Amino acid sequence: MTSPTYVPLDSTQHKHYSIVQDNSYSHAKDFNLVNVGFNEIASLSGCMPLAVAVDDTEHPHALVAVVGWPQFGNVFCGQQEWLGHALPLSIQSYPFNYALGEQKFTVLLDESAPCVSPDTSVGVALFSTDGQPSSLLKAQQSALSSLVAGQQQAQAFLKVLRELGLLTRLSVSITRQDGEVHEAANLLSINEEKLAELNADTLLQLHQQGILMAINAMMLSLRQYNRLVQLTRTNENPIEKVGLKLISE
Repeated sequence: MTSPTYVPLDSTQHKHYSIVQDNSYSHAKDFNLVNVGFNEIASLSGCMPLAVAVDDTEHPHALVAVVGWPQFGNVFCGQQEWLGHALPLSIQSYPFNYALGEQKFTVLLDESAPCVSPDTSVGVALFSTDGQPSSLLKAQQSALSSLVAGQQQAQAFLKVLRELGLLTRLSVSITRQDGEVHEAANLLSINEEKLAELNADTLLQLHQQGILMAINAMMLSLRQYNRLVQLTRTNENPIEKVGLKLISE
């Protein structure tokens, strides 16, 4: 996939542009992790594992969905369709993106995307003949708004988890059919022991803020690693089993 060429969406410049729907979301086929928003936890946790990614300084910086492994790419990207019942907004909203300025939200379009056409004779038009956003574009604008809000909420959520010491290293090992084992510990998850030590007042506050429900959903989402294993079955040398281990630091 070539590097995106994002430009501000313009009703004049892009009035004849259209989008060719890619039901498999193949632009994401090489992804292993996808940034998600706090408002996506409930819908995604029953489909894919949710965790926290760290930056180069080991600082927790993003809430993510695990959609695959380096050895397999994104296991939800099928030949003809997306293989999950839930879809992260950041994947769904492509080829659009956003830029935030001072109290300004700008919609961006990746003009180099294979699904973007400068000709309305193919795909679904971005603008109607009177220059107004089409139903497709309105839906994408709405998705982007939810994406922005959710990712801002995710940062506040991570701040709470850090302050309460509720994050710990997650080690994930996979064993492939030929016996080859791969292990990675580049993600963080909820420290269940620390969670159990919180006092009643703190737990009540987390419950009232909707944070406790999100924490529980994140912990339960780790079961979805088994779904990822199942989705490698059609690959040569698929995964036979996966092992998870929380490492207290």
